[in-house]
Amino acid sequence: GSNTIHYTGATNYVNDSTYGNGVIAIWDKELRTHYGFSVLDGSYLWETESENYLDQYGWGNVEHTWYFAYGKLYSVGVAGILYAFDLGTGVTDWTYNLTDPYGEPVTGENWWGWIDLITDGKVYIGTLEHSANNPLPRGGPYACVNATDGSEIWRVNGMFRETRWGGNGIIGDSIIATMDTYDQRVYAIGKGPTETTISASVSLNNDISVSGYVMDISPGTKQDDLMMRFPHGVPAVSDESQSDWMLYVWKQFQRPANATGVTVSLDVIDSNGNFRNIGTTTTDSSGFFNFVWTPDISGAYTIIATFPGTNAYYASYSEAGVAVGGAIGGGGSPTPTPSGGTGTTVDMYFIPSVIAIIIVIIFVGAVLALLIRRR
Repeated sequence: GSNTIHYTGATNYVNDSTYGNGVIAIWDKELRTHYGFSVLDGSYLWETESENYLDQYGWGNVEHTWYFAYGKLYSVGVAGILYAFDLGTGVTDWTYNLTDPYGEPVTGENWWGWIDLITDGKVYIGTLEHSANNPLPRGGPYACVNATDGSEIWRVNGMFRETRWGGNGIIGDSIIATMDTYDQRVYAIGKGPTETTISASVSLNNDISVSGYVMDISPGTKQDDLMMRFPHGVPAVSDESQSDWMLYVWKQFQRPANATGVTVSLDVIDSNGNFRNIGTTTTDSSGFFNFVWTPDISGAYTIIATFPGTNAYYASYSEAGVAVGGAIGGGGSPTPTPSGGTGTTVDMYFIPSVIAIIIVIIFVGAVLALLIRRR
């Protein structure tokens, strides 16, 4: 019958027998199949399995994206299934589905797939349409997939909906810049800077209480709309919480109830100049942390709170100083008042006042006695 053939692409693996000394491939739209031929002599090498029937719709790479990278042919179309074909054999190594449990898109059970970027061993894939349906289908996904085995590294639904006519996203200095057609804004996706703050105080029994915050200070958090919603700043949260948290921060989704914070390491430099770790704690979803430590010697302490960073955030740290005086108690028990010490408020004011009154009474009595004798 009549078959529509499109050029898929070609590799530059010349003199590499693993990938057929260079592969040139074509796409048969009706059969949903890629065919591989040798770049050197044009000989037939392989054919892939037929992709899902929905991938026959559209017109070649106008509605279908395919790229060669890492010894594979990556291909996705209207069916929303990302295929990874081995360039040496044409065999399917793995697939990844842009599933949609709510049936929002009109093109099938999956989101119409589109490869945005392939870099650093990862495939970034999202969704778009030739002509947008209104109202726009909700929850369009943007996902980062391991290029070797197809495992999902992260995925956020409803954050970045790609543009068919505006071009793919770009990446530089590990920052992805891509347009979102839900709100017509350009977003920068990448590792963000943080700020760690700390305060410290000493209790009556000489325990040191340390508290502070770890906050996301990415440039976008300084925009007026975010500063009005987060007047005290945007808290930093765990890598596992990022997808839902970013939807909450940037798209005004409901605040996720299960968001978790980040780890903070606490160190001290004591009065003898010794540097040591005193423990770790975890912030809550407001970015707040609190920690109590009982020192073992008196003197001045420098307390250092360090956020070591994650895959989502760069590290930051802050310092505070406290002084611990008197004897050091153990296990949080009250410290005994040393002889000649300041003592309690009663010791400091009440007892001296009583003694002074007694002295005055004795003095007045002595004067009266002397006057009586003179008479």
